[in-house]
Amino acid sequence: MFGEERHDQIVKLLSDGRMVSVGDIAKRLYVSEATVRRDLNALEKEGIVRRVYGGAVLVGINRDVPLLLRESEELEAKQKIGRIAAGLVKDNDVIFMDASSTVYNMIPYLKDFKNLIVITSGVKAAMALGERHIKTYLTGGRMIDNSFSMIGSHAEDLVRTLNADKLFFSCRGVTEDGRMTDSSVAEAQLRQLMMRHAKRRILLTTGNKIGRGYFYVLGKVQDMDDMICDTQVPQCFKTPGENGRAPVIHGE
Repeated sequence: MFGEERHDQIVKLLSDGRMVSVGDIAKRLYVSEATVRRDLNALEKEGIVRRVYGGAVLVGINRDVPLLLRESEELEAKQKIGRIAAGLVKDNDVIFMDASSTVYNMIPYLKDFKNLIVITSGVKAAMALGERHIKTYLTGGRMIDNSFSMIGSHAEDLVRTLNADKLFFSCRGVTEDGRMTDSSVAEAQLRQLMMRHAKRRILLTTGNKIGRGYFYVLGKVQDMDDMICDTQVPQCFKTPGENGRAPVIHGE
């Protein structure tokens, strides 16, 4: 395993915000503790991790924010975005929804659609959908206890067996040149898999996330089909991506 690959794996191990010991990292990656210490030193110099006695944690900007805190942030904007996003849903759609608090705000507007099927990685989202008698599949997998989000191979295995009409997802920050970024590597990788299995990919983000960059890059806004935001977005977001099409921007 090359150094860059080990660094990615170390960040994944730290992605739930807890301290992981040098010994545990070495056992999981099948390398020596000396190699892990060198990797942690390199990641600390980049500002990605912070060394603590016996191990390391992700630095604050790259640590996931608990869902309970995110739910109350920019709530009015998220409700507006959720309403607009629900307007893109049609009867008989099969949709992916991630576990983000922004996408969660779509749910109150979905109850009147006929034959809607939702696949979500969010435990709270699944419960809210079930309360509205919407046919729902929870991906399964390991739950991140501060975000109630399902991750890992079991979640990925289910997504690989499905095709969806639309994916509604969010991320923690979008850089000014359009890179969608996140601090939870495992959640971001599940979103990327959902992107590959959805006909239409729709990014939901509040304006305060624009200009923020985090460790893991999901992709570029310009390669998405739609973006919903409560504020104006940089002009470069509206340029064609690798697919030759420009994303449709809603909600400005």
